[in-house]
Amino acid sequence: MNERLLIYQARLSVYALLQRLYQDPPRAELLEWLMAERPFANFPIQLDDEVQTDLKGMDSALTMNTLEDLRLDFMQLFIGPGPMLAPPWESVYRNEEHLIFDRHTLEVREFYARHGMEFIRINQAPEDSIAIELEFMKVLTERVLQALQMDDPEAERILLEEQQAFVRKHLLIWTPDFITMTQTRAATAFYAGLAGVLRGFLNWERQTLALLLDSLTAQGAESEPLRSCS
Repeated sequence: MNERLLIYQARLSVYALLQRLYQDPPRAELLEWLMAERPFANFPIQLDDEVQTDLKGMDSALTMNTLEDLRLDFMQLFIGPGPMLAPPWESVYRNEEHLIFDRHTLEVREFYARHGMEFIRINQAPEDSIAIELEFMKVLTERVLQALQMDDPEAERILLEEQQAFVRKHLLIWTPDFITMTQTRAATAFYAGLAGVLRGFLNWERQTLALLLDSLTAQGAESEPLRSCS
């Protein structure tokens, strides 16, 4: 099977999982799915030992913590009421006043618009939250997979370059502080572990996107026809 296909499928499943976990407080249906499927014990990407420890901690937390424990931790970290312990918006971490809706929010919006996407609650809630940025990467990964299946290396390359730019200019810039804040303030091993998995995956993404683009460039060079020197 095509190696890039396997990588894209793994990336898609991780983005879908992370986006789902950061989107809303957990419900009974999600907890039941996590316990049945055990995605942390069967993670599709091999990450470093520290992240493997985080994955094991998340898997164990599903039986050690109640649904109410997890919901309360999510609310205190990312929603409130009261001061959020780990605000989930990029703009909060990228200006001195820690305000939402700054120029970085607009830059993120421009990325979405280039790919025909617009946040449903535009101008009502910041679209630079971790959940929405992960969803954007998930959608682009779906399109990369489609480009590969349609044998369109040019579209594949352009989408990978967009993903690489978004990871470098946004996700890797602000999530280190967000992750540290989450890890130090989470009340459960589940959300502390999720932050560690996010860090490990994004570092893996940075390296993998570069390798994928190098591979496509080399493949394109090999397929170029020979030119006459006459």
